[in-house]
Amino acid sequence: MKLINLLIALPTELQSLGIQSHQVSCRLGFKLRLFATATCLLALPGAPGAFAQDDARARELEALRATVQGLEKTLQDVRTRLAELEKPGAGSTNLAGTKTFLPPAPTGTNYMVVAGQRIDLPATPEQLRALGVSLIPDYDMFTDQQSGAPRPDNKPIDPELKGFIPLPGTKTILRFGGSARLDAIHDFEDNGNPNQFIPSSIPVDGQAGADGGPRSQIHAKGTRISFEARRPVGDEGALRIYNENDFFDNSTSSSMSFRVRHFYGQAWNLLVGQTFSAFMNVDAWPDVLDYAGPNAMINRRQPQVRYSPVIYNGSGEMHLLFSLEQPESDLSLSATGIPAGADTVSRAPDGVIGWRWEGGLGHVQVSGLFRSIAYEVDNASDDSVFGWGVNASGAFNVFKKDKIAWQLAYGEGMARYVNDLGGGDLDAAPDASGDLEALPVLAAALGYTHQWSKQFRSTASYGYVKVDPASSLGGFAIEDTRYTSVNLVWHPTTSFRMGLEYLYGFKDTQSDADGDGHRLNFVFRYDLIR
Repeated sequence: MKLINLLIALPTELQSLGIQSHQVSCRLGFKLRLFATATCLLALPGAPGAFAQDDARARELEALRATVQGLEKTLQDVRTRLAELEKPGAGSTNLAGTKTFLPPAPTGTNYMVVAGQRIDLPATPEQLRALGVSLIPDYDMFTDQQSGAPRPDNKPIDPELKGFIPLPGTKTILRFGGSARLDAIHDFEDNGNPNQFIPSSIPVDGQAGADGGPRSQIHAKGTRISFEARRPVGDEGALRIYNENDFFDNSTSSSMSFRVRHFYGQAWNLLVGQTFSAFMNVDAWPDVLDYAGPNAMINRRQPQVRYSPVIYNGSGEMHLLFSLEQPESDLSLSATGIPAGADTVSRAPDGVIGWRWEGGLGHVQVSGLFRSIAYEVDNASDDSVFGWGVNASGAFNVFKKDKIAWQLAYGEGMARYVNDLGGGDLDAAPDASGDLEALPVLAAALGYTHQWSKQFRSTASYGYVKVDPASSLGGFAIEDTRYTSVNLVWHPTTSFRMGLEYLYGFKDTQSDADGDGHRLNFVFRYDLIR
């Protein structure tokens, strides 16, 4: 009876593993058929006496009994294996030859189950955040400059690291981000640039486009795509690689021309690649809708190598900035006093030294710029001049929800770094004696953001740029520009926003010719991750 019960139990045990009788291997199936025959023989009345009288049959019976004992052991092994498979995370090859996996019991939050298998990430977001979270909050500005900015120790401004996923088999986490943006623009007259509001491009009397009529434009050039990777390096460091692109390679056309905004890597506070200049402070930008931003803001993205050591980390944080950046002499080769056939050259990389403090109240940054501006002519005399600049900027939290942002920059030969003057050939020019001189520039900006409610906010901003141009540049050389904007932003969900902004710009030239412009800009934006 024990053997009969054993044979009855075995299929049940195998079926509990998901194995049907027809899935049993040939070898085990043969044994089961042999055992069934033996069981029937053993169950016949008088059979034991008959076998006992025949020695050969007695030995065969003993062999069958030994086999039955082996079957009992096999069944016990099956029960043991079943208990192991019922444990979380166990995997095995079943009797049908099929590999099976059960998801393991989670021991933490940083894992994924892919095709039934658990994939752990040794570097959890919590471990990456252990280095600290940036003291600068994510102001969630419409231009979204902050997400691409490098930070000391690669501290994120988003403490939740939303959108990051682990890369299986590595310590790396990845995030694909971006936003879809549409600008609907109406200019009350020709402002010089249909896609961005740049006061220095406003035409004045005597220039093409002066007294032009109203214009309208719809474009999606501000749409962005981004990719970010983070992983620990060493015992206390973290590596960040960041790439961001938009479609503003040609800012004056309607076509969506692909452009690389950022592509850099940073570890141990050593950065290599292209990103914002260390002379720039994106956290001090007002929350404007226009893609170009205020005229006076220091704004330059370029290749560089930067080191940002932290020198104090207590109730607040202080760090330094040392950067060597891509140089470019922004000169007008048609200016009086520059020989024909001259080409601009760069004798040395642009250098930046800076200091920054961050705390609960806000932050302050002071940066110094040093550069060489030059031209040369084959078989003729060359000329060069030293350029410099100082930029003080910051932002302070006001009434908990509001923010005031400011910037004051001054220098000689720093026009290339000013938002309204870059590409305007105003770094330097020949003086009355023909010697190259760096042109003085003042750039001041102020912005205030008020949070009306959780979903509505407004920002008013003002910018002023003053240049002291040389007479060799002609009457249309810019003397000053002014920028004013006010907006209303509606943020109904975390991933969708829209806003309406009014902008006013003014431009004055060396010949006292001036012009102004007015614009309404209605903007929609969807964020992939927010």
